[in-house]
Amino acid sequence: MTPRPPGQMLKIQTPSFSHHGVAWSPYFEDKIAVASGTNFGLVGNGRLHILQLAPQGLSVFKTFDTQDCVYDVAWHESHENQVIAACGNGSLRLFDISLEGLPVKGWNEHSAEVVHVEWNNLQKETFVTASWDQTVKIFSVDRTTSLLSIPAHNAQIYTATWSPHTPSMLATCAADGLVKVFDIRNRDPTRPVQIFQVAPEEVLSCDWNKYDLSTLATGGKDKSVRIWDMRGGRTECVGDLQGHSLAVRKVQWSPHDRNVLASTSYDTTCRIWGINPSITRQVHDLHTEFCMGVAWALFDPGLIATCGWDQEVHLFRA
Repeated sequence: MTPRPPGQMLKIQTPSFSHHGVAWSPYFEDKIAVASGTNFGLVGNGRLHILQLAPQGLSVFKTFDTQDCVYDVAWHESHENQVIAACGNGSLRLFDISLEGLPVKGWNEHSAEVVHVEWNNLQKETFVTASWDQTVKIFSVDRTTSLLSIPAHNAQIYTATWSPHTPSMLATCAADGLVKVFDIRNRDPTRPVQIFQVAPEEVLSCDWNKYDLSTLATGGKDKSVRIWDMRGGRTECVGDLQGHSLAVRKVQWSPHDRNVLASTSYDTTCRIWGINPSITRQVHDLHTEFCMGVAWALFDPGLIATCGWDQEVHLFRA
């Protein structure tokens, strides 16, 4: 990959398709998966875009079409060519980027939009989904039905994210303003081991710190990015980051720096935050519609991809 200096941005537009999520390949440093849909995902078809980064810029490597909007994407942790798409009709579709056309596998268990999907990076054959049907489901790529279904919240669920330190632990957040933590090794895996109120309004995203097993970030409708210390079963807000003027859509910790966090917002910006001390390190304000997804490059520290309803994917350095 050609190094690019701080501040220099690459972008690509995909006409007619707005974007909801973005993910870098854990195998190929030049491949990015993008979750997309027509008409802002409200009605119409979806598309999984696979982008390729080259010295001359970003290009579309391959596309896969779906019957409904693709709200999120995740790369298979043990198969370099496979990507899973979470769709608005409740379905999941697994595609192989070395093939053409149809998915290689599918699941149809959710009864509403699947808005988050995430592969377990420790137990690499399992992945988790979060849906507006108020359930979280855990799947194995080798099984045709889910391994576990958790009625996690009495509200639309936005995120279910695996702990990068403990493969059986996951955190969820939802429209009820709560974060819940589950340990699927427990005798009753559907019973949370920890619950705390983040805000009276919707919590749209949460993410575990990649270096500190007891630290979680949240973002939501109240415009705040909050940092939580969850040691010993207690919960304390140790950081309240203010700067976004509309709801925070996504939070993601850097995989290379324990004190750096990115957030995207309906205010069209992506903010890069420093923790200890809490500062705004950078504001990326070149999207012209909701900035929906953000992902840190795994092989190139500081390189970030964002995507938005403006039909654009941006790459820049933090």
